[in-house]
Amino acid sequence: MNAFEQLCYLYGIGSEFTKYTGETVRFSQQVREAALKACDIDFCTNELLHALNFKLDVAPWHSLLPSISLVEQSEPHLTIRIKDNQKYGPLYLEISEIDLSVELSFKKAVFSGEYIDAGNRFVELKLPISKHLPAGYFTAQVTLDDEVYFTELWVTPKEAVEFNEQKQLGVSVQLYTLTSAENYGFGDFSDLQQLINNSAKSGIDFILLNPLHLLFEEQPQRASPYSPSHRGLINPLYISIAECLTQTTFVQMADEHNSALAILNAEKQAQYIDYELVAETKYKLLKSLYRQFKQNASLKLQRNFRRFCQTKSNLLGAFADDERAKFWQWLAHEQLNQCQKLCLSLGMKTGLINDLAVGCAKDGLEFLTNQSIFAKHAEIGAPPDPWAENGQNWGLPVIDPKNIADNNFAYFKQLIKENMQYFGALRIDHVMSLRRLWWCLTVDAEQSGCYVYYPFEYLLAILKIESHLNNTALVGEDLGVVPPEVTEALALSGIYGNTLFYFEKNHMGEFKHGNDYRENCMLMLSNHDVPPFISWWYAQDLDLKLSLSLCTEPQANALKSQRLIDKQRVLNWLNKSHLNLESDVDELFNELVKTLIQTPPKLFSLNFDDLAKQTLPINIPGTDKEYKNWRRRILTPIEDVFAAQQSLLNDLTALRKSND
Repeated sequence: MNAFEQLCYLYGIGSEFTKYTGETVRFSQQVREAALKACDIDFCTNELLHALNFKLDVAPWHSLLPSISLVEQSEPHLTIRIKDNQKYGPLYLEISEIDLSVELSFKKAVFSGEYIDAGNRFVELKLPISKHLPAGYFTAQVTLDDEVYFTELWVTPKEAVEFNEQKQLGVSVQLYTLTSAENYGFGDFSDLQQLINNSAKSGIDFILLNPLHLLFEEQPQRASPYSPSHRGLINPLYISIAECLTQTTFVQMADEHNSALAILNAEKQAQYIDYELVAETKYKLLKSLYRQFKQNASLKLQRNFRRFCQTKSNLLGAFADDERAKFWQWLAHEQLNQCQKLCLSLGMKTGLINDLAVGCAKDGLEFLTNQSIFAKHAEIGAPPDPWAENGQNWGLPVIDPKNIADNNFAYFKQLIKENMQYFGALRIDHVMSLRRLWWCLTVDAEQSGCYVYYPFEYLLAILKIESHLNNTALVGEDLGVVPPEVTEALALSGIYGNTLFYFEKNHMGEFKHGNDYRENCMLMLSNHDVPPFISWWYAQDLDLKLSLSLCTEPQANALKSQRLIDKQRVLNWLNKSHLNLESDVDELFNELVKTLIQTPPKLFSLNFDDLAKQTLPINIPGTDKEYKNWRRRILTPIEDVFAAQQSLLNDLTALRKSND
């Protein structure tokens, strides 16, 4: 391995990948150089190359302790590196936060590695810690031969917090699509409370939400929850004005609220959200809320707000001196917290499940306030596949695999913590990004790319620690090509996977037998990236693509022929003699979900779009302006959806209980 190859290896720049065709593709030196340059690495001379390699590979062996020490909670030990064949006195470990002071024995040390540098042999030893350690991050002081060293000790549980042992039924919903008399054309936390009440009465155990991340107040047309301004902050449009008006502080705003509803009356009947009108109208009311708070809030409420700002000062620093924006975050946090409390009070096993997007927008607050963490001139994407031979560029900035460790991974810790608050579980979109991401790079004016690898062991440790600190279970969205080491590590860590019925096929293209599904996962029939079931069954999604010029007529016809084959495969999978291609689509759907809930997965999530019999998609992957992504409403009121589907929900609840 030459010096350049070594640097790429140490920095996480991949050398090759297996294409969807099975072909092994090696990344060119030019592409790998572009990835290093994106990380602002100067490697133009041999001297610089060797200096970088020494810093990353050799220098750590000259330190007794790293800045972070990973400690397994089940079998705790401290890892040190020392020169071989030297005598050392006793080693003492102190953690004042938990009142721990112990001597660690060299006699019980386990050898775990070695390194030869300039004729000196360094050894890595694991010294057992006999005391029980709680999960968390602790500042540890280590004393050896009168020298004092410090490390941040990460006591890591073997597994994340467990889901309830019983099987669970849930619904997944894009919150903004919900319709009600009191909202502003954009589903809010009052609508979520109504959804919770109806769900709990129907025996539903959890509600999976779309990402609630902060978007762009001044650019409301940027509606994708998966391309947010900041993933640690909440979109103020989810604040329920109606809920605020029940408090005396804001009671004077009733007339303003009613006027806003009148303005939006016609817009709320439309199939697609007019974000410009909705945002303009709602932000006007949100600004009035802030003015009323400043004029009328009690001393108790003012203290609560100040305490919130102090507690979250690092996060809210993204707003600089904008107190109004901080006030909206306080309201959003308070209302979201009440929603999860309502879930648990009504007996839901998990309650709300949050969704963490894979990245943030390159002009958003998260990027602008953490620029040192991100690489330059590289964006998140996907490698070539049958649907995009040149790969995909999602336009999101990438995190530098070394800089993410700055300040002991403070950025990632805070991101995970903020997305676990008020939730029974967290779903992590594109969980493979913890291990590797496809970086889109420009080489010789052409789009290219490569895989870059991340400090998976540390990121996984943070997930498990935060899971226990926040009592939040974990689901990793692992659809698509997943490195085997990720699949294995997630399973061993008690992190559930995500399974989509449409994608569960064998090598012959037939749908897998339900008994072959893994147990520790969330099973779905459909999600936001595939059409609702009715649309899929009647191939309406293909007609829509043709109408939007996303495919040619011959391509659409070929896709319809394949869809007909897949429909027959669904019938074969169901194996119900009374069903055929001409059967009622509602009956087909009911039989399909009743069969799916009896398969091994512990979590089964119904798409609320399917319950509401939607035909238009939420999102068409690979499109931007062609379709009104992230705007389609559910015009049927929540209670009417549940009333129409009550018999099915009763059957599913009974089947879930009988299959525990």
